[in-house]
Amino acid sequence: MKPKPHIETNNVFDILQKASQNLKTQKLDLINSVRNMSTKSNSNGNIFGKEFLKQQFCRENQQKKKQMSNLELVAAMQKYNQLLQQKRDTPTRNYSKSQSLLNQLVTKVTPNLEMNMFKQTQRSPMATDVRPKTSDLKAPTSVQHKRQQSIGSKDQNYKKLYNAMLQKPKKAQSHQTTPQHSRQLSLQQSQQLSSRESKYFESTKFNKENKENSQFQYYLGKIRQVFTRPLRDDYFSCIYREHFFQTYQGIYVASYLRPVDPNDVKKKTVSLKQKDKYKNKISLIFDLDETLVHCNESLLQKSDIVLNIQVGPNEMVKAGVNIRPGAIELLESLVDDFEIIVFTASHSCYAVQVLDYLDPEKKLISHRLFRDNCIMTTGGMYTKDLRIFDRQLSQIVLIDNAAYSYAWQLDNGIPIVPFYDNKDDRELWGLQTYLLGMIGISDVREYNREKLKLNQFFDSQGPASVFEKLFQQKIEI
Repeated sequence: MKPKPHIETNNVFDILQKASQNLKTQKLDLINSVRNMSTKSNSNGNIFGKEFLKQQFCRENQQKKKQMSNLELVAAMQKYNQLLQQKRDTPTRNYSKSQSLLNQLVTKVTPNLEMNMFKQTQRSPMATDVRPKTSDLKAPTSVQHKRQQSIGSKDQNYKKLYNAMLQKPKKAQSHQTTPQHSRQLSLQQSQQLSSRESKYFESTKFNKENKENSQFQYYLGKIRQVFTRPLRDDYFSCIYREHFFQTYQGIYVASYLRPVDPNDVKKKTVSLKQKDKYKNKISLIFDLDETLVHCNESLLQKSDIVLNIQVGPNEMVKAGVNIRPGAIELLESLVDDFEIIVFTASHSCYAVQVLDYLDPEKKLISHRLFRDNCIMTTGGMYTKDLRIFDRQLSQIVLIDNAAYSYAWQLDNGIPIVPFYDNKDDRELWGLQTYLLGMIGISDVREYNREKLKLNQFFDSQGPASVFEKLFQQKIEI
């Protein structure tokens, strides 16, 4: 008799067999317990009836069956179906491999970077520093960043601040509303938006004839609010608190980083043709992921769109993408006054499809740059050095949720809190107000330095000291 062929199953059949045995064991235990009850009580003769056993089994083991069905059985059946498809020579990937590949294509900011793991590179006195100097920045006072030390409760409070940097914000509430992503709308056509969005837009609408709006302070105004008592615990307050620490962390850490290849800036310099209507106008460079869109980590999460990403001749992965509310409308409202460029650290095979969705007719985004144009640093980060552009630094800004991306030219950077999946997000409305205020400015670096004060984030004493310098008050925790 021929031995049965051994088929690699990745423990799928073992999981199914184990689940089946567990069900049988539970049923036998129930029967035995019923028999013991009947022996003592000599009660109803139909106690071993089929309907009675069925009701008892369902009532006492409903939760276990539900958990087993959701976790083990469903996962096992998915793997089993994949094995069947592989037998039919159908090109496919299991979920874990697909997600791993997608994570390599999409660059995301990790909030748990250790500030004290980066040390200043040892350089000889004759070596030249390829890092461009940023105005108003001072050299660090120590080779390695050390957390602020104090005594008693103050030290404990600062520890809470430091630990808060490593915390992930709470998930958005389930009552979120789905925004409209129509390419025919613009931010000025608020009457076509939902009534909720219209009210918000009217409250933050920018008046071009009155650029001096003392009531509005982009980014820093919200930072001050979320660290002032009474502290709020809503989604966006948590996001802003976390992003404040990330911004400090990114700027400080980046000061110790150097390009892996000192000649990268020259190698990656690009010559981008500029349309006549954008001559003497400011160029806006937008980051993609977490700034305009977000790529979900799992296809089980609800997404606005699902894209098929071709990663090889016979290989494809699916990516679920959420579009930030107002992203398309923002680009439409700015395209006449600014040159718009998208510069992402993600791979082009993914980013191109997302950008084709945002701008299918290629009328909004003048140029697209991808990971190949980023500068890899000694810390393994993809950064965006604006010197690769053939544009004047006085007329170019980078909008990015990751502060280390624009740390090479700090005064050209504009921070924005990250977007994940919350449809109540209205950050692009505030950003629009801030950007339109740049029209006619001769040097965007002076504008940003006055409004955002990012140069003050470079402080070896820690984020609490930065907050005190910015707002002349102590940070509340």
